[in-house]
Amino acid sequence: MTGEVPDALSFHPSVIHHWDGGYIGIGIDGELVKLSSDLVVEGPVVKPFPTPIHSSTVLGEQLILTWVDHELLLARMSSIDLNSKLQNGPDRGELRTRREVNVALHPAGTVWSHVLDSEPLSLTSNNEFFTFVLWRKGIYCMGMDAGEHWRKEEPNWPELGRLPSAQTVVASALQNDELTVWSRGGGFASYDVKTGELRSAGVIGFQGILQQVYCTAKHQLLCYESGDVLWVEDGIHRVQQRFKGPVQHALWNEGKDGWNIAGWREEAMLTKDNCLQRTLDEIPVQVLEHKGKRLLVLNNGTFIESNLS
Repeated sequence: MTGEVPDALSFHPSVIHHWDGGYIGIGIDGELVKLSSDLVVEGPVVKPFPTPIHSSTVLGEQLILTWVDHELLLARMSSIDLNSKLQNGPDRGELRTRREVNVALHPAGTVWSHVLDSEPLSLTSNNEFFTFVLWRKGIYCMGMDAGEHWRKEEPNWPELGRLPSAQTVVASALQNDELTVWSRGGGFASYDVKTGELRSAGVIGFQGILQQVYCTAKHQLLCYESGDVLWVEDGIHRVQQRFKGPVQHALWNEGKDGWNIAGWREEAMLTKDNCLQRTLDEIPVQVLEHKGKRLLVLNNGTFIESNLS
C-alpha cells in the first residue's frame, strides 16, 4: 500500500468482501483476487468460471458464489475455501460443448458445486446460515456443510399480481434470527431463519421498482431504479430522498447515525436532518469500512477516502 489508500485493482470490481483472513475482491467479468487485511493484492487474479459472478456472500471461511450465463442458459452455485489457493477454470468454448448435467463443467477450486436449474435471485448469509431464492422454485436455507435446513415456496403478494414482475424477489437480508426478502413491487416477507416459519408479510407503500435493500438490525434503506431511496426505521418511514441515478451501495454509519451512499457518480451522507453530496468523476460501486475509515471503491478499480464520513 502506498499513501493513505490502497493501490488500484487491475480489473473493474463489483464487490469486495471482508473475512477473518483479509478481503476477497470480485470483478464484473468473474475475476477473483485475495487481498490482505491492508487491502494489498496477494496472489494472481483468476477466473474460476468463464461467466460473470451473479451474487456472492461470505459464510465463515467460505465464499459462496453463483454464476449465471443467460446466453448459454446455465447457472452454478459453488463454495470456495478462502484459505485455499484460487484457481483458473475452464474456458467459455468448453461450456458450449458440455451442456448435459452429467458432464457439466464446474468452477475450479471449489469445495462443492451444483448445477442450478433456475436463476438465483438473491443470496445472503450470517454467521451460521446462507439463504438464496431460486426463480419459481422457492427460498432455501442452508448450513455451512451445504445441507438444506428448510425450503419454502416463494412468497405471494396478491395485491401485486397484476403488475409485471412485481413479485420477483430482488433483495434479502439475514438480521439476528430473521430472514427478510423483498420483491420488485415492494412486497416483503420475513421468516424465522431456523424454522422457516413466516412471521410477517406486506407491501411497502411506495410507487417504484425496487432494486436493492441495505439493512442493519433497526434500519432498512430501500433503493429504487428511479434513484429514490426510502429509509425505514423499526417499520416506520423516516426519510425519502431522490438521487440523480440508482444507488450502487450503501453502508450504515453508526457514528453519523445515517447512511454512507455510493450513487451514480456521487457519494452522499444521508441523515434524518440533511443529505450531504459530492460529485465524483467515476462511479463508486461500494462503500468499504477499513480501519476506522470509509473508502469508496470506484468502478475503475481505484480506492478513495470518503469526504463525508
